[in-house]
Amino acid sequence: MEFLVLPRMLSLTLMMPLLCLYANLMGILGGAAVTVGVYGVNPMLYLNRTKEAVGLNDLGIGLFMSLVFGVLVALAGCLRGMQCGRSASAVGGAATSAVVTGIVAIIVATAIITVMCDVIGI
Repeated sequence: MEFLVLPRMLSLTLMMPLLCLYANLMGILGGAAVTVGVYGVNPMLYLNRTKEAVGLNDLGIGLFMSLVFGVLVALAGCLRGMQCGRSASAVGGAATSAVVTGIVAIIVATAIITVMCDVIGI
């Protein structure tokens, strides 16, 4: 288990927050390109408004959620991989089952985190 599961858990747990930061940066840069290029807005005005609209709470919640998602995806993939049979059809079925399990787990986790943030007042 330590040889098969632990590296996947660690890699997804570490890389999902980095992927989240990268996606956030690309989203801000893409929004800047469209806003400045198409609408002719001053780049500094765009950056200032972005800073006003997106706070550190948003970044923190996004990073926390990406960490949770990484754990859930790794658990779903490893669980279904361990339950997989030895035939090609069993591998396909396990992959499909892992995707469905991961999606359901992410939806449930998102709902729980959203309710928790609402209760806390974030």
